[in-house]
Amino acid sequence: MIKFTSRPNMKYLVQLVIWSFIRDVETEIIGKLFIFEVELIYLLLMFLGEFSFGLIICLYQKKFSIQKSEKNKASILSIQLITNNQIKVQDNPYKIVFLIFNASFFDFIEFVLSTNLLSKFYKHSCSFQSRIGGLLIILDAIFYRFILKLQIFKHQFFSLEIISICLIIILITEFIFQDIDIFFRYGDFILLILYLFVYQFFNSLLDLTEKHLFEYDYLNSYIVLMFEGLFGSILSIFYGVYIKPIPSIIKCYNDNKDKFVYLVLLLILYMILSGFKNAFRVLTNKVYSPMAATLAEYLYNPLYIISSLILDNDFISKEKRNYLYFSINLILSIIISFSGCIYNEFIILLCCGLQNETHQEISFRASLSNIQFELENIDDNDNDDE
Repeated sequence: MIKFTSRPNMKYLVQLVIWSFIRDVETEIIGKLFIFEVELIYLLLMFLGEFSFGLIICLYQKKFSIQKSEKNKASILSIQLITNNQIKVQDNPYKIVFLIFNASFFDFIEFVLSTNLLSKFYKHSCSFQSRIGGLLIILDAIFYRFILKLQIFKHQFFSLEIISICLIIILITEFIFQDIDIFFRYGDFILLILYLFVYQFFNSLLDLTEKHLFEYDYLNSYIVLMFEGLFGSILSIFYGVYIKPIPSIIKCYNDNKDKFVYLVLLLILYMILSGFKNAFRVLTNKVYSPMAATLAEYLYNPLYIISSLILDNDFISKEKRNYLYFSINLILSIIISFSGCIYNEFIILLCCGLQNETHQEISFRASLSNIQFELENIDDNDNDDE
């Protein structure tokens, strides 16, 4: 009934999972050990990490890429990049620069929403934002189908339906178990959901814009990453002029004076991890799809839910831990992860014809057709000889 498969270049997806997880753990460590609330620093370091890694890898490619003139292709980091001059780029250079700037702007907006605006709703469950992360898979799929005009198959529609049902149940349980009082009213909760939808919407626009640049303009993913980091750093500097973070930075230094050196080292590590994570994110988006990149960051969500219960005193209802509340969300997050694997064909369901339109099944049928064609040619040749 169930078949687990591997796909080409799966190592990029695995590394995206690893680096995303390590960066999230490192961010949690900073939050636990230091009094540090300067979101602008995280924002600027993330974009600097993107720019640095994009620049370094582009220079590496320029120096060490091997030209294969007989095939008119270049092999770079195990990815075959199309260099055929007959392929027409759909957008002019000005539009391409505009699209890259838009991608940086979308990344900037979603980061500000997640670290600044959402933190104002301090009474809500700290894991709620990650628990409804499956919404991004749905938004990516909608844009993928109706804007990029790329096809979605039967098994993918099935997985999207399962994810949608799980998200609805998560919202219902949140309304049931979330403590509502004068500090956190129903209006605040609805506003929080709206903020989270807008956050995921901008995140999806980022994925969509990058996929358009890769799919239709054939851009090197690391060049896109480098310019996203450059434009994002400029936006972060302008944002810093607006919010005036100097008093917060001074306060942070005074609060962590004895261990400030360790904080600086951890922030440098955060920049490096951001570079690794985003380098493999754009690579996964290029090789697979935005939905695969989203799945990679959602896969460890069950572990995050468990750690939130243990370390962050999450899933509180009626002023005590509610294990039914926790169990429902844990099971739903596992189902969403499982459905995401079905969508991206890492898991194939061998029932109800859900396997018929998967890449592996189509390739298998194509191989059988080739074998049958060769056998027919052999039979024809034998008849001619006779």
